Amino acid sequence: MMSPDLFRQQISQLIHAALAAVEPAQAVRQHMHREGNLLSLDKTIIDLDTIQEVRLVAVGKAAAPMALASQSLINEKLRAGVVVTKYGHLGPLAQWDDPRLQLIEAAHPIPDENSLRAGQSVANLVSNCTKQTLVLACISGGASALMVLPQPGIRLSTMQAINDALLRSGAGIEEMNSVRSRLDQLKGGGLVRCTAPGRIAALILSDVVGDPMDVIASGLTYDIRATNILVANNTQGCQAVASAARDLGYNASIVTTQLGGEARDQGQLMAQAICDAAAGTCLIYGGETTVTLQDGGKGGRNQELALAAAIELNRHPACNACVAAFGTDGTDGPTDAAGALATPDTLQRAASRGLNATDFLTRHDSFHFFDPLGDLLRTGPTGTNVADIVITLRM
Repeated sequence: MMSPDLFRQQISQLIHAALAAVEPAQAVRQHMHREGNLLSLDKTIIDLDTIQEVRLVAVGKAAAPMALASQSLINEKLRAGVVVTKYGHLGPLAQWDDPRLQLIEAAHPIPDENSLRAGQSVANLVSNCTKQTLVLACISGGASALMVLPQPGIRLSTMQAINDALLRSGAGIEEMNSVRSRLDQLKGGGLVRCTAPGRIAALILSDVVGDPMDVIASGLTYDIRATNILVANNTQGCQAVASAARDLGYNASIVTTQLGGEARDQGQLMAQAICDAAAGTCLIYGGETTVTLQDGGKGGRNQELALAAAIELNRHPACNACVAAFGTDGTDGPTDAAGALATPDTLQRAASRGLNATDFLTRHDSFHFFDPLGDLLRTGPTGTNVADIVITLRM
């Protein structure tokens, strides 16, 4: 039977492969090029001689690397910009001194005062655009909470309460962002309307299943007058995992990139599936599950999925398999972990410490179950965000 340490080593390699495939700066450079004064965004060509100024809006968990890559291409045309990301996600941009850029860190998944300041700053930035203005928007997951500009009469406290209720309800990202777009002046195409008559082009890193432009970041640039370019998504991350797993000798396949549903239900099903598979199999899942909270402990959807998987793996003592679930942004719920790893001996090690897996699952307290076992996946902020990936391996 493969040792848990070897499982951890291989999972670490596969996570690294996934994150490298969706690195935001590289993704931007693959889709935006410049030759002389011609700026190419895939098939869209912009003659910078016709552009008097460029204003940069970068918002989301991948805002910092996307902004850095973009700035290098439009530097002398850049008049001003606002970069909005989650606390601790500025990375190298935090040390970069460009007086044209306003850097704002804000809260996620529930907006705070800095989220409101970010919304006001972006609205000010794109006001008074002319037909010779290009607004370059770098958009990634997390933007819906990181930047808010409530409709008149709606308070920040109301936005916070609604966000909290939606999170606890187990609502999917499509339902959450549908509500958010109706409460906010910038969402649902509002950023495009505020930019008029200026031109807007958006580079979008998707964290939503199926990559619907009206749902990603609550549709900030969802408007017929905007040029929207998808630069990276969950499928690319899953494909990179599959390729790396084959290099390790596994028969790897992507089961779905449309993953949804309750985390604990999916964790059980995934553990069953890998134990039913032949030895040497790697099954990969992409998407985003949900957790319906009552009064709960500490954890996230990926940790809860892994805990349910650990319980199911324990029912198959002859199955030498593991289940690893992680958020590509490096965070899972209100924790410092990206997710967790369930191995064949997880419940045995837990029992030796007096930890009852079923009790922790009932309390939604997966963090405090995995932490003492050393089975949390901690990547730190990754600078990217293409939803979640679950990797299952069987030797």
